[in-house]
Amino acid sequence: MKPMKLTYILFFILFSSFSYPGTDKSIEMVTDQWEPYYGGKMHNQGPVTEITRRVLNKLGYQVNVTFVPWKRAIEHTKQGHYDAVLGAYFSNERSAFFWRSDAVASSHVVLFSHSDNYRETPDLSAIYGHSVCVINGYYYSDEFTSSRLFSKVKSNSLKHCFERLIARRVDYVAADKLVGQALLEKQFPADKSRLTTLPIIISQQTIHILWSKKIPGSFRLNESFNRTLQELKKSSEIAPIWQKHGFQPAAENK
Repeated sequence: MKPMKLTYILFFILFSSFSYPGTDKSIEMVTDQWEPYYGGKMHNQGPVTEITRRVLNKLGYQVNVTFVPWKRAIEHTKQGHYDAVLGAYFSNERSAFFWRSDAVASSHVVLFSHSDNYRETPDLSAIYGHSVCVINGYYYSDEFTSSRLFSKVKSNSLKHCFERLIARRVDYVAADKLVGQALLEKQFPADKSRLTTLPIIISQQTIHILWSKKIPGSFRLNESFNRTLQELKKSSEIAPIWQKHGFQPAAENK
């Protein structure tokens, strides 16, 4: 009986080591709507979701993605209610709660404004004394966050920020350039011609999967995810996904 018990224990240990997160080999991710990178109504939920799902499918996992407001996504994953946040910037503050994957994509955060409020100066001094709409819970950059040159008006959605901008209740909106342009095209086609972007790059960020440190096995899974992601990039499986969604091939290499 002892050999049988030993075999059973070893089997249980081995099985358990491959079962995190989630004993049913499923991954529960959460994020906000952020087209054209990812979104609940996009084809395959967008390129970042499709790439992430492709990697995890290779590892034997199924992926479920829930879309909620951003601050809730971050906070609930911190607490371990989800395995990971899909498609996020990384910061020193977030490092206390999350393991960061290798970069899945890149992002350029700029300022949107009315054309008659355009500024040539390529740094934050150009908007001294003005107001900028930002999303509650978003990370932009350390310099932007700590700056007192301008006031920050918080909102729960980028759409609401643009509504404020169009109504001139704020002077600028901080957003990823592609995300801002996509939202204007979809939600505000009659107003987009009156808006422009400033030559100020708030930040050049990389986009990651943030694995909750509350979930057992998330560190090991992140390592496996990174290895498989790099293998897929080398095998040229990633570039066609970006191209299918209208991106340039270089988007997945940064």
